[in-house]
Amino acid sequence: MSDEAPSYPGELLPSLLLDTAPDAMIVVGSDSCIRFVNAQCEQLFGYQRQELLGQPLDVLIPERLRERHRQHLARFFASPGARPMGSGLELFGRCRNGTELPIEVSLSPLRTAHGVTVSASVRDISERKRAEAEARLEEERRAEELRQARAAAEAGSAAKSEFLSSMSHELRTPLNAILGFAQLLWRDRREPLTERHKQRVEHILKGGEHLLRLIDDILDLSRIEAGRISMSMEPVSVRDVLEEAQRTLQPMAARQQVDLRVDPVPAGLPMVAADRTRFAQILMNLGTNAIKYNRPGGYLCFSVAAEPEHLRVTVKDDGFGIPLDKQDTIFQPFQRAGQETGPIEGTGIGLVITRRLALLMKGDVGFHSEPGSGSEFWVRLPIHATRRSSSAPPVLSPLSGEQLVREGHRTVLYVEDNPANVLFMRDLLSNFESIELHVAATAEAGIELAERVTPEVIIMDINLPGMSGLDALRTLREREELKHIPVIALTAAASPRDREHGLAAGFYRYLTKPVQVDELLAALEKLIH
Repeated sequence: MSDEAPSYPGELLPSLLLDTAPDAMIVVGSDSCIRFVNAQCEQLFGYQRQELLGQPLDVLIPERLRERHRQHLARFFASPGARPMGSGLELFGRCRNGTELPIEVSLSPLRTAHGVTVSASVRDISERKRAEAEARLEEERRAEELRQARAAAEAGSAAKSEFLSSMSHELRTPLNAILGFAQLLWRDRREPLTERHKQRVEHILKGGEHLLRLIDDILDLSRIEAGRISMSMEPVSVRDVLEEAQRTLQPMAARQQVDLRVDPVPAGLPMVAADRTRFAQILMNLGTNAIKYNRPGGYLCFSVAAEPEHLRVTVKDDGFGIPLDKQDTIFQPFQRAGQETGPIEGTGIGLVITRRLALLMKGDVGFHSEPGSGSEFWVRLPIHATRRSSSAPPVLSPLSGEQLVREGHRTVLYVEDNPANVLFMRDLLSNFESIELHVAATAEAGIELAERVTPEVIIMDINLPGMSGLDALRTLREREELKHIPVIALTAAASPRDREHGLAAGFYRYLTKPVQVDELLAALEKLIH
């Protein structure tokens, strides 16, 4: 047996090489007729070689695509050049049995003595297309699952927010009567309470205020978790917010026999970039904790320090401190450093809200605490580029309604559908003989009554049967004889967004239930005066 490799006639070698190529090979002349096909072409399209030779290329192309194929081929002959696989020429071929299959084609010019021909390599990409379709379907399935999961989460979050908002409204409405009448008892000049009864009323007020804080904290946490809390960033004076916090916390500190101090604020302190209301809320939360978790005779001190890019406000106390084994959980919801079952009231979410609010303002909150020796909490907020200060809210000093007593006859219209709230308002304003109170249970009736009596002030609930208080305000502003009357909102819709919408709509003041009697009387005194 010879070890020599087999030899082939020279004219057979190119044909044998083409027959062993992995792709179908087709040679087409300038007349678009097939000059050569290899074995893979026979297998791919189901034709015998003799059936294809001399036939127009259209025989391998679906009828609906033949014109497009002719244009491709004409452009190639007009400008011959190699066009490799993957160059974007994805087409369809037609098999002998009439079925179609996706193909990818590369073209190469062949220059012969008879002119230029084109050599086409044809690759069946059915499996690739099938895999791509399956991958696309899987991607669409996952996208749909993700969309459904997101929609379910958003629906759940919206339902939760709606439920909490509804519960807030339902709880605030009876609380308005509870705390309102308790305040009236406390202030009653005609029949002053005995000291014993004052202590009992004080417990009612304290319990009601604690319940109100609990409602507000839960709603705030819910809004933050749902990403629905809005921030109005502006340059804010730390000095102004500290003074506001000091005024508000002073009565609580006095009751707890805690000395409240504020270290001198350095001169020329820059503004911080913050939401003023939320910044004040942070200081109030930290200050309230420093008072609650303190001891009679203890102290609480606010101080301010400048850092390169931030201002740091520190709240230091000499109270109970935080146990070492509880310090890692202090910023987790419903953790109260071991005081969950103690006598000190609290929700366990104030610090959680405080830190998340600070983070939303691109700041942070931290602490250091020694058990038995006190704690030091701090909040850092970024310095604002401008040194202009935001406008501070007006300071409401406790008023007794003396101006209302001194003024002449005045008419007030109260639009409210809750009988207990109406009774409270009648009882409150009955102390002022100069005020005549008219009441309407619906917005429609209120507008009609306003046209008859032309009140100096209208106090309006928002959630009314039929027309809402916001719609009623718009109607009042459209009527020439009524548009000048100031309208005070008094409502259980107490979210920051509700307040913003109310003030933007044109309410003179937006007061929330349970109403603070002094705040309501201050607004009435200013308007009537």
